[in-house]
Amino acid sequence: MKGIMADPLKDIMLRITDDNPETRGQKLWVMFALSLFLVASLNWYAMVREPQVVDIEDLVQHKNEVVLVEGKVISWIEDRYGNGEDRVDLVIEDDTGVIQVRWYSTGEIPPIGTNVTAMGDVVDWNGRFYMQATGSGAFHWEEKDLPTHQRVSISDLAVAPDDFVGKIVTIDGFISKSISPDAVYTSAYLTDHPGNAAHQMQLLIQSATGAWIEADSKIEVSGMLSFQETNLRWAFHVQGPDILLDTSYQPQIIRLDWATEATWSYESGSKVILAGTLRITDGVWELEGPNGHTICVIPTTEDMAEAELQNYSGSIFDAEGRLMWSDDRNSWCIDANQGMGQNLVDPMTALSMQAMLSADPASMLQAPNTHYTINTYMKYAFEPLDTEGYFVDSQTYTFGQTSIAMTFPGTRTEWIESGQGIVADVTIVWDDEDMRMRLMVNSYTLTGNPPPPATMLWDDGATQWGYSKNQFVLIDGKAALHDDGWYLERPGSEQSIKLNVLPNAIGTDSLHENQSLTWHGRLVQIEHSSELALVFLLDGADALDEDGDRLADSFEDATGFNSNTIDSDGDGINDREEMENGTGPNNENS
Repeated sequence: MKGIMADPLKDIMLRITDDNPETRGQKLWVMFALSLFLVASLNWYAMVREPQVVDIEDLVQHKNEVVLVEGKVISWIEDRYGNGEDRVDLVIEDDTGVIQVRWYSTGEIPPIGTNVTAMGDVVDWNGRFYMQATGSGAFHWEEKDLPTHQRVSISDLAVAPDDFVGKIVTIDGFISKSISPDAVYTSAYLTDHPGNAAHQMQLLIQSATGAWIEADSKIEVSGMLSFQETNLRWAFHVQGPDILLDTSYQPQIIRLDWATEATWSYESGSKVILAGTLRITDGVWELEGPNGHTICVIPTTEDMAEAELQNYSGSIFDAEGRLMWSDDRNSWCIDANQGMGQNLVDPMTALSMQAMLSADPASMLQAPNTHYTINTYMKYAFEPLDTEGYFVDSQTYTFGQTSIAMTFPGTRTEWIESGQGIVADVTIVWDDEDMRMRLMVNSYTLTGNPPPPATMLWDDGATQWGYSKNQFVLIDGKAALHDDGWYLERPGSEQSIKLNVLPNAIGTDSLHENQSLTWHGRLVQIEHSSELALVFLLDGADALDEDGDRLADSFEDATGFNSNTIDSDGDGINDREEMENGTGPNNENS
């Protein structure tokens, strides 16, 4: 039987390989038909062949193969780099591990917690495996695969967070900050009260919301609770497009105060109101405060038309809009167009930047030319010759403060103080030496004022003083001249600190001789001249003189002058001259 079946095939092959010129044309047609048959057979096999279902831990054995993975969706990010790409990065988990699936030409996105079947190519990129899927049919799930959400309160999570790990839960609350429509990664807080919260929880938002969410808005979110080892705290992971807004609750618009200008950056992206004198020059709008400081205003078309009719310039004006950073003006602006003006950005905070880096650090390094605008603060005082330091998410130290390493483009001529607000354009690189992510600062603008100098107490000791190294501080004491220069001594003790006094300093003149004064300067450490030790020095030191009348504030308070004004009695003669002339408040000639 075997020989009989082989005879026809043998006959065909003999005809094909025959060199007879008379049958050469027939042979070509037979070969062509046979090739078509083989190609069609292979295509049919490729279509009907079902990809193999593979455990995630075994994907390393299927490099460059199309496979199926079955598991639960635990997170997804839509348009990771904000460039409009039709791409969603999903993370799928099964009993053996997790895998990222990069899905292009997407369809409906499965909710978090959905059990799905994903089909795609297994890709090995420098030892890091992920799957690449294309088309709406790459993911499949049915109604029975959708998650069942458990509704809980923030207090439930606070009492027993471990009970909800790995579960999809739904909670509502008030969001702590405004969320811009195109922010792919955002870190905020969810509280149980907009102004007097008993509980708050970190909220990590992935994927752009597509619409503004105002600070203190009441929202409903569904997601998963996880413990953040880097910050030693719990966080709730949600997807931006899935945030539900309770429109029945309207948050209050924040009124800014010119006296607290240094804290305005906390309201970045929020709707604000600020009163001031409106100045319009060549179409440029600015709002001027009582201290002479200004903030730019970006009006609507209707505002500009009304201003021409009513002559707004020079009038007291309540500017209402969204507080945004203007790249064109390198300053904060109140945008009446609700954040839709040109070249305006809502800078991310250091906390949001860290959340973005923690979510998928490898992907961030794949886009080294992507620029980010970050609204942050200096962690330590930054010397002019320093190029490496840290950004933090709050002006003063708080427990759990977020720090990010950064590098400046070069040296400077001035110090940048600890707690100084800064808006910087940065890119992200990998630091081989320190084995961590690092922000490269391309350009920056200082905003607001640094915190006031800290008061140092002699009883605090060297360790506590070390926390204020390189910062401006206040120290009480008496100045005394030694063989090697001026020292600030603690009265009644042997404690002292070396002084590097300013030229023409008032603290060492004859009027202030042997007086206990409050001194102001930068606390630095230097080597001891004769011992193997480090000692503190108050650099650029002088007695504190807030009103600038060349009388130390503590001296004025002790002698009856007003330390807040140059001319305490308003007679046209400044306090210094009165003291030198013997006509001060406590003087017989006054």
